[in-house]
Formats: sequence, C-alpha cells, structure tokens
Amino acid sequence: MSRFAIPFILALTLAAAAVPQDKKPPEKKDPPKLLYAVPLVLKPGEKQKVALRGKFLATVTAVKVTGADAAKVTFRSAKAAAPPNNYPADRIGDSEVEIELELPKDAKPGEVKLVAVGPAGESAPYTLLIRDGLPVVAEKEPNDGFDQPQALAVPCAVEATIKGERDVDVFKIEGKKGDKLRIEVQAARYGSPVDAVCVLYDSSRAVVASASESPGAPDAILSVTLPSDGAYLLAVQDANDLGGGTFGYRLVVTRPEK
Repeated sequence: MSRFAIPFILALTLAAAAVPQDKKPPEKKDPPKLLYAVPLVLKPGEKQKVALRGKFLATVTAVKVTGADAAKVTFRSAKAAAPPNNYPADRIGDSEVEIELELPKDAKPGEVKLVAVGPAGESAPYTLLIRDGLPVVAEKEPNDGFDQPQALAVPCAVEATIKGERDVDVFKIEGKKGDKLRIEVQAARYGSPVDAVCVLYDSSRAVVASASESPGAPDAILSVTLPSDGAYLLAVQDANDLGGGTFGYRLVVTRPEK
C-alpha cells in the first residue's frame, strides 16, 4: 500500500466514527391510572388510611386532592401489588398507593377528586365516593344465605364487601303492598371491581325483580312496587363470582316520594 494512501484511509475511519449512531427514542412510559379506593366509601371530617388501587402506580411520588379546599393528603408509599388468583389487572389493578386522607366535614359527594403524580405524568382525576346524609349501615357477617339475612331499616346506605369468591350478601327488608323501593348499588362507576347482580325475593323466595347493569349506568338499580305485605330478601353478588377484600360496594335503599 502506498504511504500516501494511509493518511487518507485513517481520515475516512475517523470521519465514520464521528457520525452519530442512530439512537432509539426513549421508551414511553404509561402515566399512572387510578381505578378505585379501599375503603370505597370515604368519611367526611375524619382522617383515614386509604389504599388507591390501579395500574402503573409503583413509581408514584405524590397524590393531589381537589374539590375540597381544606382537605389534606399525605403520601405514604407506592408499590407493585399483583391481583390475587389471576384476577384481571384491568379490574383489580396491579399496584397501589397508600395515603392518609383527611376530608373536611363539608366535603360534597361528587366533587372531591384525587390525582396520582409520577415520573410518567399525572393520572386522570378519580372521583371519591363520599358519604351523604343517608343513615349508614355496616355490613355484618354472616349474611350469606336466606336463613341468616341482615335486617335493614329503610332508608339506609350499606357499606359492604363481596368478601370472597361466590360470596352472596343477603339483606331483609320489611314492606307493605304498594310500597315503592329504590335499590341501587354504587360500585363500578367508582372503579370498584364489583360487577353487581341484585335479586329481590318475596317471603316464599320467589323472584320479584332483578338487575345487573342499568341503562346509562354500570351498576345495578332496581325500582320496585312491592306486591304484598311481608319480608323481602335482597341478594347481592358479583356476576363473575369473584370477590376479596378490595371488592367494596355501597348499597342504597330508599322509598321514593309518591
């Protein structure tokens, strides 16, 4: 090789090395997604520990609250939390954030929202389910059969959980012929994994009415005129027979004004 060619080849080599290599664009990460809160129903005027279930929450660093000026939120932790028993992550979530939340006494249902903040951005606002003026009833187990129903006084709002697979919650309501009842489950619209089915039976255990999803709403709603005097049994269960500690729902039973 000519001694004059060596510097030329060296120059070409250096020039090639100076050309920037194609770089892959940074991988786009999904922003956090809040699905639901545990407990599902929050209490105004109290400090509560709350677990927020969702997707892509393991790297969340803060949670913001809007809709109540005096509300206070303290971030505690974020972690991966796989759904149990191979349940669908889109319903159950694959991670969670723990916070301490204090809502003012005048917090209004439908107005208070939470936003999770992480390196990939912010979640869409999640609307909290907050107690209203209805009398509150805590679910009492065992209530999983016709022979041991939980008695309810109407009107009321039951704060309950489908505690395990194939769990059925049964409640007893006394009524008279011609009475009107409105029975509403509040769950899926607040992100709860409960896909509720409600069935109302009379005292002879014949079906009076049933509902799962209602038009325009993802939750079961029953409006019934009672056919006779006596006790009625209301059964609530998950349509897919799923359940667990995160399967919360609120059961609202009222008598509509005539």
